[in-house]
Amino acid sequence: MAEADSVSQPEPRTAASHSPRPQVSIAVSLLLVLISALFLAGLFYASRVPSVQTDVAIWVGAQPPEDESGSLSQVMFIMFTFTSPLMIAITLSFVMSVWNKITRT
Repeated sequence: MAEADSVSQPEPRTAASHSPRPQVSIAVSLLLVLISALFLAGLFYASRVPSVQTDVAIWVGAQPPEDESGSLSQVMFIMFTFTSPLMIAITLSFVMSVWNKITRT
């Protein structure tokens, strides 16, 4: 009799079967593309800094370059690294304020 009771009762549905599929908006995807593009631009610029080239050459096992005349590019890379998050925030804030002004009118 216990087997008949368990067979006749329907199984409860899980919450996962009724939950909506996750979606990513266009704004979020564009923001991710922008951040990844800026990050990769920073990595590209870092690859041109002589001290970074020397470190990468040592890690790979190749002969490091002899030229160490890259102090300006090192300073520029450090300044780019420190200021890029602030510049991204300022740019996104400006774009969002312009977007809100356009959509309100």
